[in-house]
Amino acid sequence: MVCARAGVPGLIPPLVAVVVGLHFLPLAAVCEQPRLRVPAALLVGAGPAGVAVWLTDSPDTTVRLVVGLLCALSLWGMAIWTVTATASATRQGVRE
Repeated sequence: MVCARAGVPGLIPPLVAVVVGLHFLPLAAVCEQPRLRVPAALLVGAGPAGVAVWLTDSPDTTVRLVVGLLCALSLWGMAIWTVTATASATRQGVRE
């Protein structure tokens, strides 16, 4: 609401990325999954990257594209990492 009323809707995606990224930090502690700090850092980093693009007077669509791609890549990377780690652990368990 603040960004929309201030006339800077282009800042909404970077701020959302930071807020979502920060949510991963308590999840990492509560779920005892330190690897969740990686997407936290990447998502929080996507926010300033989006702001940097916005500061260059790029269109809002470009800001959304940059933030969206960085967030998507980090989350997909985390998903792949998790699946491969789980599959590896499962295979090791079968061998024993």
